[in-house]
Formats: sequence, C-alpha cells, structure tokens
Amino acid sequence: MFQKSVLRNHLREIDDTIDWEEKLLFADHHQSHAASAFFASPFAEAAILTFDGVGEWTTTSAGYGSNNTLDLQREINFPHSIGLLYSAFTHYTGFKVNSGEYKVMGLAPYGEPKYAGRILEHLVDLRDDGSFRLDLNYFDYCTGLTMTNDRFDALFGGKPRDPSERLEQRIWIWLPRSSR
Repeated sequence: MFQKSVLRNHLREIDDTIDWEEKLLFADHHQSHAASAFFASPFAEAAILTFDGVGEWTTTSAGYGSNNTLDLQREINFPHSIGLLYSAFTHYTGFKVNSGEYKVMGLAPYGEPKYAGRILEHLVDLRDDGSFRLDLNYFDYCTGLTMTNDRFDALFGGKPRDPSERLEQRIWIWLPRSSR
C-alpha cells in the first residue's frame, strides 16, 4: 500500500533534483502482464487476455492492443480466480502453493480429464460472455489457512495428499447430480 511513497522517498535521498512523482510510473499488475506480452509480440493488433492468482484485486483481464496502446476493457476480481483454482489443485495434490504449480502442469498430460465435468458443475460457473465465478463454498483461501476445505475434499474423494505420500491416480465411481 505504501510502496510508492517509500520508493519515492528513497529515490529522493539519492537524487532530490528529480521530480519522482512525475518520473516514476507505476502500472497495474495485469496491465504489466498485457504490456510484456503484447509489446514484445510481432503483432500490431491483438486481443489480450491475462489470468493469474491475483494482482492488486484483478485476477483476469481482457482487452485489446493496437500499435503502442493497450485498452483493458474488462476484468474479474478476487476472490474469483482461475489462478487460485489452479493453486487449490496444487494444494490438494500435495504440492506447495505458489511454487508447485509447474509440477501439476507437468503431471497433467499423464492424467485423464475425468474431473472436468465435476469442476464445471460444482466449482466454476462459466458464463455465456466468458466470465466466471467460483463457488466459494469449496475453498478456504479467503477466510481460512488452507486453499480448500472438507467440501472440496468430499467432491474429489478424500483429503489432500500429504507431501510425504506417494503420488497416485485416484479412481472411483461418481454419478452426476442428475443420476443420483
């Protein structure tokens, strides 16, 4: 919250002849993601979509890049986050959040997409316009000390894997709501 003023004060100590209010630019987190992708690309125009855990309050942004401008027109805010959903699965599979996601990504080709329907039916409300909302009843990252809770565990057949346990495929029979 106070990083801008702290940084400007330190810079003034180094050189107080520069107007650091004018010279120092702070960009939004997702604007920075969009800029680093679009301005380094070979395209003069492009649609831009960013996803991550959370930056400031934004978790997802969509917009357009043209020549030397960015126009981020829509955003989805915390706590609704595809990145945090991915981190919930990182936690659930027994890896450390914010550092083990690459392991989940690396293991993904060896699994089967048998839980995609369950995720869309229970965890993610995907809207016609491409936006989404998470059912926060399955997560504890807003109010608790872990990413997921007992309801999440029940949905996926048991407690999260302990990091010291062997990594295995989980297999069980599940019936969709309409068949119960």
